[in-house]
Amino acid sequence: MRQPINVPYIVDNLWEWQRPDGYPNRRFSIFASPTSDLAIASAGEGKIPYRVELMGRFKLCQMKCSSAFKDNNDSKYHPDCRKLREKMLKKLDPTWLDVDLDQKTKIGRLWMPCLRKEEVAFLFESEDVLRKIRDEIADNITYWNDAILVKDADSLPDKNGEVFFEPLDGYWLRPLP
Repeated sequence: MRQPINVPYIVDNLWEWQRPDGYPNRRFSIFASPTSDLAIASAGEGKIPYRVELMGRFKLCQMKCSSAFKDNNDSKYHPDCRKLREKMLKKLDPTWLDVDLDQKTKIGRLWMPCLRKEEVAFLFESEDVLRKIRDEIADNITYWNDAILVKDADSLPDKNGEVFFEPLDGYWLRPLP
């Protein structure tokens, strides 16, 4: 498992909480570009871009372009990254900031890195403040609406959308020319 670098922890936790069954877990995923040109561009100076070859079973998603998510080549640009942070802080009672450390800690656990789906669900169930806003927060998570579950890795639906996958049986990396 790896923690997110470009996506805020709170957003990553909310995305994991609402991740549909059968979709790859972003924390165990490999992230890639759908074309060699994008791979070369995103590799950066002095780095080697690779072609991914999946071996056997995998779970793979590609981000699609939507009216709200035009820059779909990196999830860090997804509107949820800003919107969900703002929504959480707005929905929490402003007096939350004035409560004692124990109460802040209970709610603040949502901002910890890499919570499992069950842990996020537990927090929303166990804390009154979070229970009151749970459904509204869940309704505001749009990330998975922009993720296409792909069954054939050789037939990606978009030439620009970020790709992420869990290689259940492994993968090879072949240097691009």
